[in-house]
Amino acid sequence: MKHTIISSFITLFGRAPEQIIFAPGRANIIGEHTDYNEGFVLPFAVGQGIWFCAAPNNSDKIIIKAFNTDQATAIDLNTLEVSFELGWARFFVQVLKTIDPPIHKGIDIVFGGNLPIGAGISSSSALTCGFIAILDDIFKINMTEEAQVHIAVISERGYGVRGGIMDQFTIFYGRKNQAILLDCKTNTHEYVPLEMGTYKFYLFNTNVQHNLLHTDYNTRRDECDAAVILINKHYKKLKSLRDLSMDDLTNLQSMLDSLLFNRVSFVVQENNRVIKAKEALLINDFVSLGLLLYESHDGLSQMYQVSCAELDWLVTYTLDYEQIIGARMMGGGFGGCTINLTNGFLSDAFITEMKLKYFQEFGLYPDIFEVCPSDGIFALRS
Repeated sequence: MKHTIISSFITLFGRAPEQIIFAPGRANIIGEHTDYNEGFVLPFAVGQGIWFCAAPNNSDKIIIKAFNTDQATAIDLNTLEVSFELGWARFFVQVLKTIDPPIHKGIDIVFGGNLPIGAGISSSSALTCGFIAILDDIFKINMTEEAQVHIAVISERGYGVRGGIMDQFTIFYGRKNQAILLDCKTNTHEYVPLEMGTYKFYLFNTNVQHNLLHTDYNTRRDECDAAVILINKHYKKLKSLRDLSMDDLTNLQSMLDSLLFNRVSFVVQENNRVIKAKEALLINDFVSLGLLLYESHDGLSQMYQVSCAELDWLVTYTLDYEQIIGARMMGGGFGGCTINLTNGFLSDAFITEMKLKYFQEFGLYPDIFEVCPSDGIFALRS
């Protein structure tokens, strides 16, 4: 894919790119909707991602071509207005509004890759982070990784999704064959070796695209914030749901209505599952890890209510196959992917059968692909 993007850049702009950046997507083993509650997550960067080719153009415009969709636009650096209103262009504009010092010199960009859009694999964060890395390198800003993560988070929140730090952190800090145990309260992390052996991670993409800006994602965050206010008023002082333990849930049951209690309970239990998942990985206990994935999905579907019929169907389908030892919805929810832990490669027969049955149920074919823990964002000279 890299060479295709380079060739496209040369064809479009008549010269070679001066910088090439690869920004991966991310998979999250466990720890969903915990990051914006200052909890724990356990993600890894994946091999799929977005390639960016870029070079200065001696103008006051950033000209951008999306290879996969054959769309293009230009951003006027004087006004930060775009020549064509395209959904992905807003991420570039938000970065330009956030980055300091401001960018005043134009560049040409072609980007493209093999990261599904709207599948919960952080395609928007890969786009944002890759653009930040391009600007940092071309204009010699010399930002630390920490600073680049911060700009990416603020930029995406400016787009309207009040997400956490997990996606951007993973894209910049990912390491091959390792997961990241990230503490979203302190932004400290440790690497957890993924000695997979015969075990594999697969993503099953529902092909129900989600746009977190237009789902109840922000509503869930509002509900968590409301619960924190009530708990501070009637129970004990805390900054976020991260400050609660499993023992607190008994006291909270009579204090919160059923909706807020379910939201709080899920977050507290999910944080506990992340720590248990880390412990399971340290001793290569993948059977226990698989059970934690199923528990996580049950909570996401029933208590946090961010699943959908297609996600629930994919998870339930795996229960009849011994080779799949764990599955759950991954990402913000309302569509996107499930992450599946398998013992060995999935057979062509299984994939064909599952796709057919899914199509019969929903009129769509799911995409099924393996993901491997990979390095985070990196740059290449052309």
